[in-house]
Amino acid sequence: MYLLIRMIGLLPRRLLQVLGRLFGLWLFYGWSKSRRITEINLARCFPNNAAATNDRLTRESLIATCQTALETPAVWCKDGKRLLTWIDNQFGKEYLETALANDKGVLLLVPHIGNWELYNALYSETVGQFTALFKPPKLKAMARIIERVRMRYGNQMVPTTPRGLARLFKTLKEGGTVVVLPDQVPQTGFFVPFFDQPAFTDRLAHRLALKSGATPILVALTRNDRGRFDVHYRPVPGLSQHDEVLALTGLNAAVEDLVRQYPTQYQWEYKRFKKQPNGLRNPYKRL
Repeated sequence: MYLLIRMIGLLPRRLLQVLGRLFGLWLFYGWSKSRRITEINLARCFPNNAAATNDRLTRESLIATCQTALETPAVWCKDGKRLLTWIDNQFGKEYLETALANDKGVLLLVPHIGNWELYNALYSETVGQFTALFKPPKLKAMARIIERVRMRYGNQMVPTTPRGLARLFKTLKEGGTVVVLPDQVPQTGFFVPFFDQPAFTDRLAHRLALKSGATPILVALTRNDRGRFDVHYRPVPGLSQHDEVLALTGLNAAVEDLVRQYPTQYQWEYKRFKKQPNGLRNPYKRL
């Protein structure tokens, strides 16, 4: 499997994106499960859109997700400095620079939009190292590969265990940088709005910000018309407040604002609403 990843990773970025487009179109026109999940999510989050609009968003989202999937082996395998040529612009970088200068820890919140894996290389080559949670996939061989390639930039991956969480708090207390994906469905959390839908949201980002005093910043790498990437840094000032529900509502609102700006690049293929409040049906159950 690692050999296959290495072989894909050697291909040029433009070719990977072309192949990703073709694969995405195949998933769309083949009425794949990924298409049906995407359609469910878009119907819930954009109920006022015309059918043709959501149809287009579905197609473009599948293409973008497939492009990210095929770019990822290259991100894992190519030299970090070469990957910097994939970056065009960095918007709001002053938020990161100010947070780093404060030396009180930086909490980077990286949702599933664009190519989030590329941030591993960008941060290590331009700033330093960070610590991130690592939830291994069920396939053990794949888990070992992912952990190996992500750590080659010097970034630390810690497991989703009490010991791993303690490591995140310690890193922030020491003025380091921690990366968290804020839009995964957790084991424990709260239902707070996301596109006016009840979304089960992880408490971790709020707990880290509140207890460590670190500066929370939303980060996204979106693919532009040139096939390269623009980096966006945005503050999340309300995340450190004591009211947990209000803090997480503000976090989801910040992610939602970013997704509304780049709706085709969000990973709508993820079952974001699979956990529902009591009495409500899992919208993906019949797939």
